[in-house]
Amino acid sequence: MSQTILEGVGATHISLFEGYIYGTIFRENKVCCYKSTGEPLWTFQHHDIDGPEGIALDKNGFVYIASRKNNRIVVVSPDGKTCKTILSEADGINYPVHIDINRETGIMIVSSKVKKTSAENSDHYHTAFIYKI
Repeated sequence: MSQTILEGVGATHISLFEGYIYGTIFRENKVCCYKSTGEPLWTFQHHDIDGPEGIALDKNGFVYIASRKNNRIVVVSPDGKTCKTILSEADGINYPVHIDINRETGIMIVSSKVKKTSAENSDHYHTAFIYKI
C-alpha cells in the first residue's frame, strides 16, 4: 500500500473515472475535474448547480451531480462545458445528497427526502429513487 497527498484537490465529494478525479465543491457551487496528480483540468459552474454534493459518472464520462439546495440532478458534459437538469423537485427530488451509477447496467440511484403524511411523527423520511439512464 502506498499513499500520495493531492493538495490541490479540495472537494466535498469525489469520484474516479478513467484515471481522472471528479469532485464537487459545495460552498463554491463548483464541479471540478483533476488529473490523477491533482492538477486541475476544468472547473464548471452553472446556476442549476446549487449546493452540489454527490457525484457519479456514467460509462461515457458524463458527470451527474446531486444539487442539494435547489433539488436537482444535473448532468455535466465530459469536457465540463455544458450541463442539463435531468431531474428536479417536479420529479420528486427533494434534498438529494448522494448519487451513484452502475456503469454496466446504466442504473442510477439518488437519495431523497419524502414528505410524510400529517398522521406520522416526522415531517420527512429518507428514501432512494432508482432510474435507468
